[in-house]
Amino acid sequence: MTEQEAVPRRTARRRPRGRLKFTRRFYVLMAFLVLVTITIILVASLASGGSGGDFQDTVVSAIGISEGELNRLKVNELGAVMILEYHRIAEEGRWSRTPENFRADLEYLYEQGYRCIGLDDLVNNNIAVEPGCTPVVLTFDDADPSQFRYIEQNGDLVIDPRCAVGVMEEFDREHPDFNVTATFYVLPGLFGQEQYAEKKLTWLVENGYDIGNHTVNHPSLGELDDNAALKELAGNIKMVQEYLPGYQQTSIALPNGSEPKNPAILTYGEYDGVEVRFQASLLVGANPAPSPVDRSFDPLRLPRVQALDPSLDTGDSGIYAWIQYFMENPERRYRSDGNPATVTVPKHMIDRVDMGKLGDKELRTY
Repeated sequence: MTEQEAVPRRTARRRPRGRLKFTRRFYVLMAFLVLVTITIILVASLASGGSGGDFQDTVVSAIGISEGELNRLKVNELGAVMILEYHRIAEEGRWSRTPENFRADLEYLYEQGYRCIGLDDLVNNNIAVEPGCTPVVLTFDDADPSQFRYIEQNGDLVIDPRCAVGVMEEFDREHPDFNVTATFYVLPGLFGQEQYAEKKLTWLVENGYDIGNHTVNHPSLGELDDNAALKELAGNIKMVQEYLPGYQQTSIALPNGSEPKNPAILTYGEYDGVEVRFQASLLVGANPAPSPVDRSFDPLRLPRVQALDPSLDTGDSGIYAWIQYFMENPERRYRSDGNPATVTVPKHMIDRVDMGKLGDKELRTY
């Protein structure tokens, strides 16, 4: 509909001098502009799978938050991101957390404004968390039975509420805005309970979790020649695809943090007809990863933070030490602007931005 059709022509009326009035055409046009703006926002919300409850988030995504809010929230999308490394969920130890303490980790992260994202989203800079919140990535190594276990309850097969998946699923029901997800770096044991291996892997993928590569025999890849290293990587891919045909692993947790002598085989290699193509590889520790638009970001050498009890953290490099560090140094922490289409950084940090990593995102400074 054209403006002429929407607003018929009228003869201008004379107005007394000194008195400001607006014509009917003005009000109609203003109402039209407001309606168009609201329509655009609602369409954007629905297109992204949102609902009326997502209206405020959609507004932020469409027009961004004010500079005053950016300052108040200390937005900095060049800050560091923790990739947490878990192993067993059992008795407390250097490589183990009790179910209660794992739950406490999630609670504390949530209270401190952390929100889960997948590793792929970090690597590809598809970070969508609330304004002022910080992304965090959860990873689990070794496919230990304590990570995913089925039990019988009243004649039904259910997920053990005390295994890692059980704890996360319960937490997700209570805090859906935490966006629980994780990547499981598997070994041939596949969480024990061999009869349920396919059921577990299928359930994980269908419920928003990822499966990563951790080799077949857990060797230090740096001690192997290229062919032997590729055999380990391809063997893990083939094992997973026996249960999940066509599933593509996009990352590897390097056993013992040992990189291959030729790191190029991680991005492309082949063994016995199986292709190896990873976007990312993870080290063992012991610090947060740079922002994905930071010049120092290297997806093939991503450090992780050990998730262990503070009493066992002799090097002050575990989860609680780093959370405390970010409290004391808030300018070092990644804080989202709430808009996945933009990358917002303080003006004095702009030199650290790798413009080639922005892709189609808009750079915003304040």
